[in-house]
Amino acid sequence: MASRGLTVTESQDFPDIEIKWSDKVTLGESARNQMDKKKRDRERECILYGICALLNSGGGVFTLDIANSYNYRREGRGLDIEQHLLDLVGSPFEDMIECIPQGDKVHIYVRSWHCGSNRSRLCSIDTGLRERAGSTVNHVSPRDVSEFLSKRKDRANRNRDGYEPRTSNDIIKNCAEKFYMKDSVEKGKCLEFGESTNVELKEFRGQIFTDKFQGEVSSSENLIKRLKEVVPKMISAFANTDGGFLFNGINDKSKEVTGCGSGIDAGKLLIKVKDVCKKAKAIHTSDCNKDASWSPECRLIKVTAQESSEADAYVVAIKIPVFCCAVFEKDPNSLHIEGGMVCRLGATVWMKKMQLSDPDADLSKRFLNVLSLRDAPPQCKSVYSIEMLTHLQEKLFPVPTNNIEVMPDAFKNKPLSNAILIANSSKSPGICIFSPSWAVDIDLPKNKDVIREALIISTGSYPTLCCVVKTDGPDLWKYATNTAFHLKQKLVNVGGYTGKLCVIPQLVNSQNWTVLNHPSIYPNSYRLNQEKDVKALLRSLVIVVMSFTSPLSDEIGCEFLNLLTEEQFKILQTYGAIKNNFIHGVPGSGKTLIAMVLIRRIKNLYCCEEKNILYLCENFGLRSFMREQNICQCETRVKFLDKHTDFSAVKHIIVDEAQNFRVEEGESNWYEKALKLRGADGMFWVFLDYYQKCHDFPDGLPPLSNQHQAILCKVVRNSANVLKAMQCQMHRIMKGPQSEVTQHLKNIQFNSERALHHSFQGSCTTKEVAPDKVVKCVTKILERLLDKGHTAGDIAVLFSTQEQLTEEKDKLTTQFPLFRSVEKISQTVMVDSVCRFSGLERNIVILVNPSESVHPRLKHLKPNLLISAYSRARIELYVVKSKESVWLCRCPTMFLS
Repeated sequence: MASRGLTVTESQDFPDIEIKWSDKVTLGESARNQMDKKKRDRERECILYGICALLNSGGGVFTLDIANSYNYRREGRGLDIEQHLLDLVGSPFEDMIECIPQGDKVHIYVRSWHCGSNRSRLCSIDTGLRERAGSTVNHVSPRDVSEFLSKRKDRANRNRDGYEPRTSNDIIKNCAEKFYMKDSVEKGKCLEFGESTNVELKEFRGQIFTDKFQGEVSSSENLIKRLKEVVPKMISAFANTDGGFLFNGINDKSKEVTGCGSGIDAGKLLIKVKDVCKKAKAIHTSDCNKDASWSPECRLIKVTAQESSEADAYVVAIKIPVFCCAVFEKDPNSLHIEGGMVCRLGATVWMKKMQLSDPDADLSKRFLNVLSLRDAPPQCKSVYSIEMLTHLQEKLFPVPTNNIEVMPDAFKNKPLSNAILIANSSKSPGICIFSPSWAVDIDLPKNKDVIREALIISTGSYPTLCCVVKTDGPDLWKYATNTAFHLKQKLVNVGGYTGKLCVIPQLVNSQNWTVLNHPSIYPNSYRLNQEKDVKALLRSLVIVVMSFTSPLSDEIGCEFLNLLTEEQFKILQTYGAIKNNFIHGVPGSGKTLIAMVLIRRIKNLYCCEEKNILYLCENFGLRSFMREQNICQCETRVKFLDKHTDFSAVKHIIVDEAQNFRVEEGESNWYEKALKLRGADGMFWVFLDYYQKCHDFPDGLPPLSNQHQAILCKVVRNSANVLKAMQCQMHRIMKGPQSEVTQHLKNIQFNSERALHHSFQGSCTTKEVAPDKVVKCVTKILERLLDKGHTAGDIAVLFSTQEQLTEEKDKLTTQFPLFRSVEKISQTVMVDSVCRFSGLERNIVILVNPSESVHPRLKHLKPNLLISAYSRARIELYVVKSKESVWLCRCPTMFLS
């Protein structure tokens, strides 16, 4: 639901989110005291809505037009506004919100919300939650909501263990229960019980009244209007405490039955009351496993006159059972920016966001939590890594003690860097980082008229983005402002920076080094006033520029090992300079993921369409996986060599798993065709791993001595025990027939002795069974995995050959109908051959006789095939082999019982 009158603008005044209000606001203590109360409340509500939305969306600027003649220094904002800001963000609220008047406007600068200082996950004006305390109803304040949700989880856990809490008000509650079951009650009768934690009495008679907007209103409309105001609130309070009863038609002071709804049809009244009850929203906590069904009960108790059985009126009786989690009176009053609009969060979404937290302690023990949700902006995810963020920042973006570090070295003491540093008076500790395009670095398109970009982060200054341009103009200012805005948003919402932040754009004329400054004004508190602020921002920058989406992150639900390794980052930094590049990576080093990151960067760097970039691989499964990313044109080598396929639009080519490519008899050389097809300024990058080459045909690749090479040695995909199994086979290759390729692999092996980039152990399990028991063993493993809670999408079952797959698949499908081949990738158990699964991966892989897939004449390549097969498993590897098959692996194993 959008908030009326608030608009999110594409601001050219600020490199930030800017919200404006369609009306004007009166400011100043004396002026606001003289206003009409409704107008004053409406203005205050609008200001709170805009500020709350910015707090929950990474911060920004709220610009208001001032209606009155106003002196900010003398008159302030207005006590009513300041009190509500204090309630919203705590004291001192200037730490989160600052105001600067400018002519007939006032700019309110809003910092991003974050969870530190015992704050909740989101900023909320009102939670929509109520609790019962004695005979009163209390709001659950935004400051107390974390404790409230924690209590709900504890109660759900106790109830799950069979514990039912008792209260001190059982006598009154039992009396109310008996009264609730009555069919009628005499008018004027006094009840034997009163209000308590479990009982509320109300007296809404439903008399006809006159509304100045609607005219005469019927007794039915009057009664329902009053019930709409009270019932959802009472349902929330009782359900969130210990349950209870609401009786309407009883005087709460005298306890006398007066009745309500006189003259109203009982059936219609009951339907309307039930509709009112449905306005309260029951939401389960994320870890609750109870049935979602829950609702209050409603009935009408007839109120009769003395010596009469006819209903003179009714007691509207509502029984509210206790709810295991949280019941909302209404949607929380919490806002954010979505789709360019200020929107109110629904109760379900709000509840989900409020409960976001770091994963369990077991994961935390194994990895470094470099970005925790305990002190992060609302949009952030947890980030786990094996290397400390401080160490990465010091290696990639070091801050010297007394001056500005210019990076890379090629730009030190050059006219361009000197002009930029002089214009920004940058002498304090900091860093000036040049990039072909900071826009591309944060996944935005490059502007062809921008030659280079530099980001300056130094003590005592605003972070500044300098765009070196051929000439200045409105379009370039728009580009620079937009890039600065998105960089700031990513530093907060991805990198987790919690301080006050802006990024000021500049244009630098490449003809005369003239520096043009942006007119935006920010408070001095937005400068990085201390060296610790500079380093904190650079740590956030490390997360921004080194982030990628790991498939394992999706499975675990947090950003797990989603930071590039230092070697991956440095290779990708050369994407604009090296046109022909061969990336040799050990198994599990993330070659396909890096290829995906590279393709996105090429698209933005050259402003390409998908048809301009061609991704080539050998098998259908990998092609299908890449097509699902929707980032480029994807084909297999066979299709690429088809004379009838049009590739005329292709300008850039990325080749993956190139060790599997081959040049067969009567076939043209794919490599030569790709070179001719690639555009004059296009990029041609080849990713390969000779450890996984499983054939002895010519591969069409140039000799190693003619390749511009980069090496990936860090294993990021596979667990430690899976890597051990692979390394056994690597050593066998090293001891095999010697060649140029073997010497090349020895160099990689030497560099990869400490290859594992994390300490996630995983498992490698081997089982030998009789030939006729293989499928039964696989079935047993699958049953155990699914019983443990693994999903079908976690698992792949790989047979050694297509023939064995065809023979055995039906036996498995009978018990596990969720199987699919690689051509139908989905959240199901995947079953296929080792060869067709090359280049793909799953958390858990079950291999069936993998060594049998090697042709007898290629026995010397058996270790290569096993490496290729093992490396498909991210976390757990199961190898099922028949006793008669030849098995040469000597790696440590754990045997199934």
